[in-house]
Amino acid sequence: MPPSIRSAGRHGAAGRAAFSLTELLIAMTIAMMVMGAVASLFGVFGRMVSQSQGLVDLGSRMRATAWQLRQDLAGVTADLVPWARPEANAGYFELLEGPRRDTDAGAGSTNLEADTDDILLFTTRAVGEPFVGRFNAGTIESDCAEVAWFLRSGSSQPVAGTTLYNLYRRQLLVMGYVGQAPFFDGSTATSVPVGSLVAGSSPLFDLSLRLEGGGAVPNTLADLAKRENRCFLGGSGPVRAAAFPFAVSTDATGRMPANATLDGTDRVWEDVLLTNVIAFDVRVFDPRAAGGGGSMGGYVDLGQSGGSPTAITSGAAWPPAGQTALQSAGMQIRNAATNNTLPVATYDTWSLHYEFNGRDDDGDGTVDDGTDGVDNNGNGVPDDPAEYETSPPYPVPLRGIEVRIRCYDPTSRQVRQVTVRHSFVKK
Repeated sequence: MPPSIRSAGRHGAAGRAAFSLTELLIAMTIAMMVMGAVASLFGVFGRMVSQSQGLVDLGSRMRATAWQLRQDLAGVTADLVPWARPEANAGYFELLEGPRRDTDAGAGSTNLEADTDDILLFTTRAVGEPFVGRFNAGTIESDCAEVAWFLRSGSSQPVAGTTLYNLYRRQLLVMGYVGQAPFFDGSTATSVPVGSLVAGSSPLFDLSLRLEGGGAVPNTLADLAKRENRCFLGGSGPVRAAAFPFAVSTDATGRMPANATLDGTDRVWEDVLLTNVIAFDVRVFDPRAAGGGGSMGGYVDLGQSGGSPTAITSGAAWPPAGQTALQSAGMQIRNAATNNTLPVATYDTWSLHYEFNGRDDDGDGTVDDGTDGVDNNGNGVPDDPAEYETSPPYPVPLRGIEVRIRCYDPTSRQVRQVTVRHSFVKK
């Protein structure tokens, strides 16, 4: 074969083995598209993992919160049949039903906030391990505690048009005998100056205290049966309301109870159980409410509408019929900054001591009308219940409650709810 032909053949083979610039650009474009698709898939997968992890974490925290609430309710010390007798040494149970309702969340809107102004206040006995609280630089334990469950607005607002809240559980130990200074000196119980209970802005003692002789004294369950001794009505410390019937104080924002949290102290977040809460709805069992399938009995908001106060019912008027203006005044929240009051439906185990405390609580000029041995109302029966100066807001047993806690997860933009029901009927 001639050399020229062999040379041409070699050059032709070499040319076919190379890529043109156009072919390289097309290959690079395809590779970049594939890499972009893979990166996009990884991004979607990462978001899904993040959302799933967020929901798992939220579910875990909500289950832990529900467990704690069940434990507290299981240990309720008070008999849910008003009136309470202080000598029974049984503590108290109080529910304040604010004006908001679960239906307040805007249907079809960005407003997810529902019933966020209910409050639970009660004394409870530990189920298992004792309660632990701060005592000066150390800790102290007790089998009983005064607890408060309530909401206050949080700092993060990832949803336009919706206020998100933190769920608080504040705990104060109940122990009439502490046995340690400054509440016990040698063989003598002492009244501790209120100013010495706080260092900087932080409470030094997680104890349920009352005012006595200008100082703070630890409460017993018998003391806490009396509303004037309950810490959370005036805040987290021994701040007694001015006079009967001891309305609940709020902070300047109108949220209650005032000063009951550890916000603004070096112990901030210790009492926060959940964030991004949009509902803390406490309902009572109403034997007259319409149930499913034509049955009777269900859970409703306390004092939901007008009607009879003879049972815990959605038709119970607020204030209940027969309440004097003075008695009804106790069923309020009072803004500490503006001194404005807002009536709230209240269930309270109350205390019979108001009928023999040596005070004219109803302001009619007669002291302890119902226990003075005199027929003050002229019906021929001395000291009948109609002569009593006071009355529990709802003088009927509380059979059970239902608590709905609802949270918003900003990662997945989903809502989760946990429901806790507890029966107070003794088996």
